[in-house]
Formats: sequence, structure tokens, C-alpha cells
Amino acid sequence: MRYWTTTRIRGYGELRMDHAVISDRVFFDIKKACNFSAEPVTEECNIALGKYFEVYEIIDMYSLYAPTCEDDATSSTTSFVARQLPLIRGNVAPKTFSKFPAWHKRPTGYDPCASDYTTVYLNRPEVQAALHANVTNIPYPWTHCSNNISFWNDAPASILPIIKKLVDGGLRIWVFSGDTDGRIPVSSTRLTLRKLGLKTIQEWTPWYTSHEVGGWTIEYDGLTFVTVRGAGMKFQLLHPSKLFN
Repeated sequence: MRYWTTTRIRGYGELRMDHAVISDRVFFDIKKACNFSAEPVTEECNIALGKYFEVYEIIDMYSLYAPTCEDDATSSTTSFVARQLPLIRGNVAPKTFSKFPAWHKRPTGYDPCASDYTTVYLNRPEVQAALHANVTNIPYPWTHCSNNISFWNDAPASILPIIKKLVDGGLRIWVFSGDTDGRIPVSSTRLTLRKLGLKTIQEWTPWYTSHEVGGWTIEYDGLTFVTVRGAGMKFQLLHPSKLFN
């Protein structure tokens, strides 16, 4: 879900404070500098948020409690694979996955370096040729999230009007959020959904998987919101069994 900027920023601060990710000072600086009812975001707010985002240089934004991809040689949170990206367009072929130190240290059921492996794989010339990709020979490596495209005009500021239109048209909407996702926080989602003003059909209630609480759900008129407990944005990798419940 793409959020209203104001609820997204407010949700960022609340989630990180609740999870003890940021200091009291950073939290209160954000509350002081950021007007959650006005757009665009001010320069003072951007500075406060910059301090906030510094924490994600050492932990995973997409799953606050998941391990990070590390290189034993440098003990850096910047993965070995990511630092090889500048070589991919040259004559140096990327190493096979089995030679990466982190490959042999992945936790059972979850590999924090998965995104790095796919980045290397999808930058291989033979793979791109097979996919008919990069036919224009862009001068930089492909990445999951491109830093070369910082702004675009073909997306709405919010999809709430679209959701409202679909609900009014009789379609059932299902929204889910991992409660340790730092990129699209569950707090932001909850604040955003309140803007729809939908009637509550069933209050906050747990749902179960393997006799354990898998998360929580609330049902509105035309929309159901579900949280996935202990999971980040890519909960299908961290908790695949919950995906089928």
C-alpha cells in the first residue's frame, strides 16, 4: 500500500519508538519538526528523519529482528555480494553462490543475503539476454530498488481513493502487514486505514497457525486488515507457513 505521506511519517516514528530502535531524542525531534497534517514535508522534518534512517545502516529496515547479510572478512553489514556489483559490467565474472562466506552461515529457513544473490544473478549478461532485459545497455547495475530513479509522476500520492472506490463498488479488500516491517510499518497502515472511515464489523482478534497466534485481524465493512506476528515485509520468507493461513 502506498500511504499518505503524513501517516507514513507518523507511523515510522511510533513503530521505531515502540521497538526501541531509535532514541527518545530522535523520536521527539521528529514529532517537533514534522507536521503530520501538512504537506509537503519541511526541510527541518527531512533533517530529523535523516537521523532516524541512520539506524538502518546497521539493521534490516524490512525486518527489524532478522539477521543482516554480513561479510566475515570485514564484519561489515554491507554484504560481500553488494560490493561486487561494480565488477559485474566488466570482465570479472561474479563468483558462484557457494563461494560466498555468508552462504554457509544462513539461518535455517531464512537467508538474509537472498536479495544480494538475486541481484548478482540478474546482472549476469546471459541471464539478461535470456530475459530480453537491459536491451538498451544501461550503464549501471540492476538493483531491486533503483536509486537512479528518485521521483516519478505516474503514481498517485495515495491509493486510499482507489481503495474507497473498490470498496464502494462491492469488492472485498484484504490488507496485511508484518509487525516488524520497518519500511511500511504496521502503525502507518493502521493510521492510514482509519482515514477511510469504514464501519467496524469485527473488532481486533487473533488468528492462529499451528495452535499459535499468527497475528491479529480486524474486519471493516468491505476491507479486512491482517497483521503477521514477528514478520517483516518479506514474511513469506521468514514465516512461510503463515502465508497459507
